Amino acid sequence: MKRAERLGAWCWALLLLGAALLLVSQLRQAAPLDTRITALLPEVRETPLIEQAERHLTQAFEDRLVLLVRGEDPARLVADLRDRLRDSNAVAEFDDGAIERADRALADYRYRLLAEPLASAGDEAWTQRALSRLFAPGVSADPLGDPFGLLDAWLSRLLDGPIRPVEGLPAVDDEGGHWFLVGGRLAASPYDMTLQRQLVGALDDFRTAHPDAELLRAGLVFHAASGASQAKREISTIGLGALLGILLLLWCVFRRGVTLFSLLLPVACGVLFALPLTWALFGTLNLLTLAFGASLIGVAVDYALHLQCARQLSPDRPLSRIWPGLWLGLVSSLAAYLAQLATPLPGLRQMATFAALGLLGAWLTVRLWLPHFAARPHPVTASLAERLDRLRLPSRAPLSWGLLTLLGVAAVAVIAMRLTTSNDLRQLNPSPASLIAEQQRVQALLQRPTGSRYLVVTADHEDELLERLEALEAPLAELHENGHLTGYRHLARAVPSPATQQANLARVRQAYAHALPPLIERAGLPMHLQDAAVELLDAAPLLAIDEWLKMPLGRADSMLWLGRVAVDGDLRSASLVVLGDADAVAQRQLARLTSVPHVHYHDRLAALSTHLADLRDTIALWLIAAVAGLTLLFGWRYRSRTWRVLLPPLGAVVATLALFAVLGVGLTLFHLLGLLLVLGIGLDAGIFSTEHPESPAAWLAISLSCASSLLAFGLLAFSATPALHYLGMTCLVGLAATWALVPFARADTRDNPSTPAIRDGR
Repeated sequence: MKRAERLGAWCWALLLLGAALLLVSQLRQAAPLDTRITALLPEVRETPLIEQAERHLTQAFEDRLVLLVRGEDPARLVADLRDRLRDSNAVAEFDDGAIERADRALADYRYRLLAEPLASAGDEAWTQRALSRLFAPGVSADPLGDPFGLLDAWLSRLLDGPIRPVEGLPAVDDEGGHWFLVGGRLAASPYDMTLQRQLVGALDDFRTAHPDAELLRAGLVFHAASGASQAKREISTIGLGALLGILLLLWCVFRRGVTLFSLLLPVACGVLFALPLTWALFGTLNLLTLAFGASLIGVAVDYALHLQCARQLSPDRPLSRIWPGLWLGLVSSLAAYLAQLATPLPGLRQMATFAALGLLGAWLTVRLWLPHFAARPHPVTASLAERLDRLRLPSRAPLSWGLLTLLGVAAVAVIAMRLTTSNDLRQLNPSPASLIAEQQRVQALLQRPTGSRYLVVTADHEDELLERLEALEAPLAELHENGHLTGYRHLARAVPSPATQQANLARVRQAYAHALPPLIERAGLPMHLQDAAVELLDAAPLLAIDEWLKMPLGRADSMLWLGRVAVDGDLRSASLVVLGDADAVAQRQLARLTSVPHVHYHDRLAALSTHLADLRDTIALWLIAAVAGLTLLFGWRYRSRTWRVLLPPLGAVVATLALFAVLGVGLTLFHLLGLLLVLGIGLDAGIFSTEHPESPAAWLAISLSCASSLLAFGLLAFSATPALHYLGMTCLVGLAATWALVPFARADTRDNPSTPAIRDGR
C-alpha cells in the first residue's frame, strides 16, 4: 500500500510539472486574456435569421467609438483629440466629412429623391420655392441643374437629426452649448488590452492637456477597458485580501511555519493545476475567472485543515479515519461547482471548470503528499481547540432546539410570503454607473437607437425589400410622433424603392413642365434653360442600396443591411429596422407588424431577461434535485444520522433566503449560484460533524474552514461586478449560518444522558 501511495505521489508530481510547463508555454506565447464583459451573458438560441442579425449588430457596434468634446477653441480641441487618437494607433479611421460631402455624392440622384412637402405641393408652390431660393442671400441656387432645390430638401429630411455643422465641424447641442463629435472605427478588437491601454492613455493625456475641456465617451471599448481594469483590481484586492486574512488566521491557530506551508501547498498546487488546463480547454482566460478563482483559496485549504487538525490534536488516530469524509466533501463540492457547467453562460462555465480543477488538485495534494509532512503541534492549537469545543449544546437542550424550530418555521413562512425574484440585466453589467450614464447621455444627444430592439424584414429581392420597408414607415412614424417610440432607422428612408424613385422622377418632370416656365419668365432667365434642364432628367440614375452604403453619409447605415441570407432554405434579401425605446403601446403595435411572415421583431433585452428567469428557475430545480439526490446518498451511509449532515447546508440556505426576503432583495441567478456553493461547503461541515461528532479536531477544522471560506467568498461581496457581488453576499450570509448550525449537528440528542456518546461516527 505504501508503494502505491509513493507511486501516486510521484505521478501527481509529474502531472504538476506538466501543468507548470504548459503554463510557461502559454505565458511565453502570450495566450489571449479575455476581458469581455459579455462573457457572463447567456448563449440565447434564436432562429438562424435572428442569430445572424445579432452577429451583424454586434460587429457593427463593437468596433465603433464616439466622443463628444466641448470647450474654448473647439477646432483646436477636436484637432488635438484626433491627433492624439491617431498617434495612439487605437483608431483605424475617423468619420470625416460626411456632412460636407453629402451633396456631391447624391447630386446625380437628386431628381429621383423627392422629400415632403415638395412631393405633395402644387406647381405654384414649386415656382415660389425656386424664386425664393434664386433671390435669397447666402443660398447657392443652380437654375440649370437643380432650380427647385431638390437635393437641399432631401438632405434636410435625411439629416433631420441633432447633428449640425458648426464652424465646419459636426456638432450637437444641449442647454450648455455645442458638443463637437469625433467618431471612428477601432484599429483592433475592443477587448484587445493593448488597444485599451493606448486609447485610455491618449484620452488621459488629452484631459491633462485640456483640463477645462469636457469629454463624453460612448462605445463598447470603454466598458471593456473598465471591466478589465476592475477585474485586475479585484484580483489583487480580493485575492490578496483573502490570502492575507487566511494566513493571519492560520498562523494564529497553528503557529508553525511547516504547518502553514502544508496548508497553503494544496492551494498553490490547485491553482497550478487549474490555471493552464482551463486556459487550454477554453482557448482563452477571462479576467473574471481569475477574480472568481481568487476565492478558491478559502475552499482548497479545507482538506488540508481537516488533515492537519486531526494529526495535531489526535496524533494516535490513523489518517485513514478522515479519508471517507474528505472524499465525500470533495464529491459534494464538485457537484456544487460543476452544476454551473449546465448553464449557458460561458463565463460561469469557465469559472466552474477552474474551481473544480483547483479543488481536485488541492484534494490530490492533501491525499498524496500531506501525509508525508510531519509538523510538531503547537500548544496554542490544542488550547484553541479545547476552548472552541466548549461551544456545544448541552444534552437535549429543549430551549435551543425550540428556538431553532421556531426560527426555521418563521423563515419558511417569510420565504413563502415575501421572497421575490429579479431579472434586472444590470446584474450582468460590471461597468460603473458613471460610465453607463455617460454612454446614455451620448446616445440621448445623438438620438441614436441602441440596437436593443429591431425588426428584420425579408424579401425575394432588393426592390421588394425597399417597398416593404416603405410600408412600415407610416405606422412607425405615427408611433414616433405620438411619443410611443423614441426613434427608428431603416434603409428606405435614405434609398426609396425603384417604384418610388420612378414616381418621384415623374413628379419632377411634371414640375419642369408646369412650374419651370413661370420661373424662367418671372426670373428673367433665358428660355433655352428649360430644354437644357429637362435633358438632365433623362440621365438620372437609380439610387441602389450598394451605392448608398459606399457614400460617406451612408456608411452608418451598413449596420442595417444584412444582404442575402438563408431563410427556410431560400436565399432572401434582408434588412434591419433599428428601434429606440418603446412603451407598451409601441410594443403591441410592433407585435401586430410581425403578423406577416416577412417581418420579425426581436427585443434583445426582453429575450435576455426571459432567459435569465428561465435559467434561474432551472438552477433552482437543480438545487432541489441535488438536495434530494444527496439525501439518498447520505441516507444510505448515515441512516438515522442523515439529518446531521443536511442541517448545516439546508439550514443555511433557508436562513439566507429568509434574510433576502426580509430585506426585499430580489433573488437572481447569481444568488442561486451562491447558494450552490453554500450547499457544497455546508455539506463538508455536515459530513465531518457526523463522521466525528465528538472530535475537537473536526470542530476546529470546520470552524477554520467556514472562516477561511467567509474570507474568500465573503470578500466577493465587495466586488464592483454585480454578479460576483450577489454571489459574495449569498456566501457571506450562508456560510455564517452554516457555522452557527454546526453545534446543532454535533449535539447529543440522546434521551438517556448516561448512554455513552457517539465517538467519531461509530
